[in-house]
Amino acid sequence: MTPAEERSGDLLDVALADEIELVSDLVVAASSSPRHFTPEEVDELLGVPGTADDGSAPGNDAAADPAG
Repeated sequence: MTPAEERSGDLLDVALADEIELVSDLVVAASSSPRHFTPEEVDELLGVPGTADDGSAPGNDAAADPAG
């Protein structure tokens, strides 16, 4: 395989392309906002299911719960 063929194969990584699109969407949204987004707003912009309120948000654990 030639170096040019190797480079073109890198561009076919669908998961990476999806992640780049998500990050670019977040950057565009952030650039139009005068304030920082909350983690819940970031999740909503990225289409992550669940919220911190229902306990299903990623990274939501007992250490983050002041009562627990």
